[in-house]
Amino acid sequence: MTVYVDVLLFINTVFNYAVLMTADALLKRRCRLWRLITGAFIGALFSLSIFLNFDSFWFLLLIRSVSSCVLTAVTFGYHGKGAYLRALLMTFCVSMVYCGAVILFYQIFKPPRMLIVNDVPYFQVNPLVLVLLSAVIYLILLLCNKLFRERIKSTVVPLSFKVNGRDYFCIGKIDTGCNLIEPFSKAPVIIVDSTVMTLSEELPARIVPYSTVGGSSYLRAVKAACVTIDKESVDQQVYIACISELNHNFHAIINSDIIR
Repeated sequence: MTVYVDVLLFINTVFNYAVLMTADALLKRRCRLWRLITGAFIGALFSLSIFLNFDSFWFLLLIRSVSSCVLTAVTFGYHGKGAYLRALLMTFCVSMVYCGAVILFYQIFKPPRMLIVNDVPYFQVNPLVLVLLSAVIYLILLLCNKLFRERIKSTVVPLSFKVNGRDYFCIGKIDTGCNLIEPFSKAPVIIVDSTVMTLSEELPARIVPYSTVGGSSYLRAVKAACVTIDKESVDQQVYIACISELNHNFHAIINSDIIR
């Protein structure tokens, strides 16, 4: 079969984008579109290994590992060792699932216009079919994650964070019903009682809209330099908003997405 470089790059860019989009959804990172596309294309460049005359397990493992490392760095950035390793592991696992699904499809149906060399797939098919296949795998993975992931129960935990160079400590409640996010960065928001911290008008703050049964309004929120929940450091960006008169048993409401 004649392999065309432009078709090869297109196919693997689509698959890499699906892999990264799935990993991003499972990690709840909400990466920007340009990062997903850039990472997918750079990863597709590794598909050129299809032209290398190697048939070694260790060589293929090296190519797959380096590809996953580069994809993770470009797409998710580096926000600490723990965050990077978590994103790397998720990207690698999702990539293996997609690769396994493609190989299974190849083994069952034996399509005449499909080729897999050095774990790199190559199709001579309608691009719409390829996109639909990637979408089906993506939806299956998200459904499995939703059905089998561990549900976080509402619980009360110690919370500490730093804002404007000052440390704050309180007891917070992990609330599975709280999905408050800062609208521009999509970062999760923790609501704390005004007795714990008050926001000075001089601090640069973001406006965070919210709605409840009683109506809609907004909160002022500032980015925390660091956040620790139940003695575990949070490896993503978090905003802190203030409100008065929270439950007397706890002094903060924690978005449960932060610890998933």
